[in-house]
Amino acid sequence: MRRIPFTLATAWLGILQVQAVAETNFARGNFILPSGTDDLLDEAGIKLRVEMMCSPVATIFDEDVKAYLARYLTYGIHETEAMLGRGVVYLPMMEHYLDMNGLPQQLKYLPMVESGMLPFAVSSHGAAGLWQIMPQTGRALGLVVNSRLDERKDPNRSTEAAVKYLKRLHKRFGSWELALVAYNCGPGRLNRAIQQAGSSRYKKIKPFLPKETQRYLARYLAATYVGTYSQYHNIAPALPDPVLYSAMSARVYAAISLKKISLMTGIDMPILRRLNPGCISDYVPAHKKGIFLTLPKDAWVYYLDAIHKPVAGP
Repeated sequence: MRRIPFTLATAWLGILQVQAVAETNFARGNFILPSGTDDLLDEAGIKLRVEMMCSPVATIFDEDVKAYLARYLTYGIHETEAMLGRGVVYLPMMEHYLDMNGLPQQLKYLPMVESGMLPFAVSSHGAAGLWQIMPQTGRALGLVVNSRLDERKDPNRSTEAAVKYLKRLHKRFGSWELALVAYNCGPGRLNRAIQQAGSSRYKKIKPFLPKETQRYLARYLAATYVGTYSQYHNIAPALPDPVLYSAMSARVYAAISLKKISLMTGIDMPILRRLNPGCISDYVPAHKKGIFLTLPKDAWVYYLDAIHKPVAGP
């Protein structure tokens, strides 16, 4: 059982009381720090760790970062543990694609901000997947987005696309602060803010950005802090269903239904759907570049045996 620090335990009831009245919409970036949480955070220690941690953007500990950390580290702690547990599944894959493209490893924490590490996540604006990619952007990045398949929800394909997009934004705008801002509000919106500010410096541009985007880097720094230093706050990942982190993905090129895969492997349909969130119609279409199929590792033996089984003669 995770041991709650004395300072946290003594204030827990107060946190539960203010949680009900706090003005909160964390997914959209609007959060007002409830009164009574200051004592829960070792501000000096956190400030030091924030300033020391590896990050592609400048590390600061201001009121916005503090507000987001208050949620991660206090009354939102169970959500944080679940998110970090999902990270056990997805972070190694993200590290792989970031390394392939020569990008900072700490960008792997961006999906904590975007989706809470949920591949099924869909926003009210139509963004989807771990990286919350819009349909038009996804198609421009080479993802299949239609009524049968939505690769924005495929962890591998969406990460591959998002990393390439981030690399492109960084090359275009010249800094990771502006690249992340453009990822959030769009490069066109950022260009307008640059023109309005008459400067390409983030501090000058910030007042001309949408309010949600103005808090975006603070949200990212808070997520990076939690991903880096959770152990200092007695926060441990709540591991998800073992089927998720014992699975393996590989490209398949021929069309096949999840129902047929279920018959081949003995894996129940709900598990197949959970492992393959991009397969909207329970169908993997044919594709010349291949579509990622994810199965429990042991199931791949049965799948490969079935598809390579010789057809019986007349």
